Parts: sequence; C-alpha cells; structure tokens
Amino acid sequence: MSLRSEPKRRLFRAVLILAAAFAAVLAQPWVACQPPAPAPPTTSSPFALPSPPPFFSPTPAMPTLTPLPDATTAVPAVPTPTPTTAPTLTPTALPDALAPPAPPALPTSTLTPSPAPNAALAPTAVPYTDGPVAAAIMPSRDHFSRARRIAEIVPGGYSTIPPTSGRHWDAWAACGFYDYALPDELLVHNLEHGNIIISHNLPDEAQIAALRAAVADIPLASDFAIIRPYPALPEGMVALTAWGALDRMPGVNPPRIARFFADYPGTAGPEFANGLPCTTGVSMPPPQTAG
Repeated sequence: MSLRSEPKRRLFRAVLILAAAFAAVLAQPWVACQPPAPAPPTTSSPFALPSPPPFFSPTPAMPTLTPLPDATTAVPAVPTPTPTTAPTLTPTALPDALAPPAPPALPTSTLTPSPAPNAALAPTAVPYTDGPVAAAIMPSRDHFSRARRIAEIVPGGYSTIPPTSGRHWDAWAACGFYDYALPDELLVHNLEHGNIIISHNLPDEAQIAALRAAVADIPLASDFAIIRPYPALPEGMVALTAWGALDRMPGVNPPRIARFFADYPGTAGPEFANGLPCTTGVSMPPPQTAG
C-alpha cells in the first residue's frame, strides 16, 4: 500500500496519535504505584546513616514502680501466752477392804554370817532365836554349776546358818525326812520355790523320832518340807528356814514348828506366788564315805 496519497497519510497519523494516547493511558497506573523517593539525608557527611523506617518506633519508657510497704510494720505483734500451772493431783488412798494383806511382821535378825571357806564351824556362834526372825535377802539368786560350792562363788558363803537365800544349784531336792546331810546349794533352790527346810543336830534317836512325829502332824509338810541333819548347828538345836526367814530353837518344839508352817505356807519363795511342791525335786543319794 502506498503512503503517498494524502488520505492515507492522514489516516496513518491518526492511528499513531491513538496508539500514543493508549500507551499513555496504560502507563498511568504504573506511575501511581511507584513508592515515593526517599528524602535526602539532612547531614552533609558521607558516612551518615539514613533515618530508620517509620515502623521502628523508639522503646517506650518503663513506668515508675511504687515500692511495697515494709512487711515488718504491717504484721501485728503476737502477744506472749501466759503459762498456766497444772493442778496437783492428790492420790486417793485405797480403802482398807481393797488393800493387800500385809505379811506377818518379823523382828530384825541379828544372825551370824556363814564361816569362811574351810574354816572350822563354831556351834556356839549360832545362837537361838525367840521365834521366827527376818533375814536379809542376799543380792542374787542365780544358778551355778553343781560341780562348785557357794564359797567358790560368793566370798564368805551364805549369810546365815542355815542359809535363807542366795545363789544355788539349778536342781532342788525332793521332799522327805533324810538321815544324811544335803548340800546347802541344793536346798536354797527349794527355799526359792517356797519350801521349808528343817535342819537339826539332834544327838539321839528319841529326839529324831519326836521331830519326825511333829512333822507328820503338819499336812503341808508332805509336799513342802525337807528334813535333814545339819552338823553346823550346835548339838540339840533345830532350825526352820523359809526364804528370808529363820527360827532356831533348842530341841523339838511341836507347837513352834507348826506355827512356822502356818506363817510360811509355801508362799515365801520369790519364784512362784503359790509355791512349788518339792515332790518335783531330785532324790540326792547319801554322800560317799571313805572306805
């Protein structure tokens, strides 16, 4: 197509004008979306930093804190308690009907201690008593071997003649009327059980028979009594012993013997409240004599 004709040239210019106008319209939104140009720095120094963006706001100042009041001044003082005195309790005595019966009172014993080991016995040093007397209880009633004697265990041996308490063997004698001596260490165990020991040094058979008859008249004797000869007593003396009690008399006195059994009816021993009959004891054989 030739552009030399005038109508065609005018048409071509109109198209160019419209195209330029259209391009200008299209370019208008792009220009509006462009960010504004940054402001020039206020300082003329080449090393100055630009201002921070507007969304970096400075740190707000911390509020001033009001101190709390002093705690010690807010707590009220606690009053000191006044101590109270506990009332004194006065024990009430039991009526006489509830009080336990008191044991029979005995006069204080002035007994002679047993002789030292291997010393000769002096019968005149064993006096008579005016009825039953209380004898001091020895500190211990422990057992020891039957191969040993009391003088090897306790210096001076037993504190009374015959003994009324103290250490002893672990065996005890059976009830009965013996015609030979029995060891003290054996019979003290009987005393601990509440048994009664009758020791004598009677010179003739008539007196021994009288003693046997006096014991036979006491029902308790068959279960709680042991009768033995005892050369450590003066000749003609009869001695009755219970745990902590002793009566030494001249010859055989049946009423006095019966009273001793009534005062100590198997209950004087510390091991059994009602006593232990000597029917449970061992029968000691007579001592061996030299041939």
